[in-house]
Amino acid sequence: MSSSDYQSDVAFVGLLTKHQPDLWAYVITLMPGDPNAADVLQTTNIVLWTKQKDFKTGTNFRAWAFAVARFEVLAHFKKRKREGLVLLDEELLDMIAQEAPDALVPSDLRLTALEHCLKKVRPQDRELLDHRYKSNSGLGEFATRTGRSVSALSVTLHRLRSSLRKCVNEQLPDEGGLS
Repeated sequence: MSSSDYQSDVAFVGLLTKHQPDLWAYVITLMPGDPNAADVLQTTNIVLWTKQKDFKTGTNFRAWAFAVARFEVLAHFKKRKREGLVLLDEELLDMIAQEAPDALVPSDLRLTALEHCLKKVRPQDRELLDHRYKSNSGLGEFATRTGRSVSALSVTLHRLRSSLRKCVNEQLPDEGGLS
């Protein structure tokens, strides 16, 4: 493998990794509730890898990956249709597939917005969030340590998640926030 091929593979893996959350969101949007969505995403990743030479550096990787994913979803639905299962009308799927890329906010924008919103959270609330999402121990241990009940902590977490969701949505370009 030449140095140029290696660099190309590294760049491609970087793009694929960066867009993986968006690609997953796109696939599950096209396959709501379908337990085979993860398999279709995996197949999409394999196809993207095998067709990486077709991708033109500097063009829109996300759009290209979404187009490949759409074809893989269609192939999955055709297979299911042959098995006698009709999950989604093809015309409806096409409509969703065309509108979904614009409706799905790229995950890196969401993460940037979340980081901004987390800076506004009070230190004791940030400690609760960190405990809940970064530690392996349950709320019971945190409740004992802080002298609060598990139910009170659950209510606080619910309130914090709602507040963060609202803040993130306000920060996103489509919502009139950051551009």
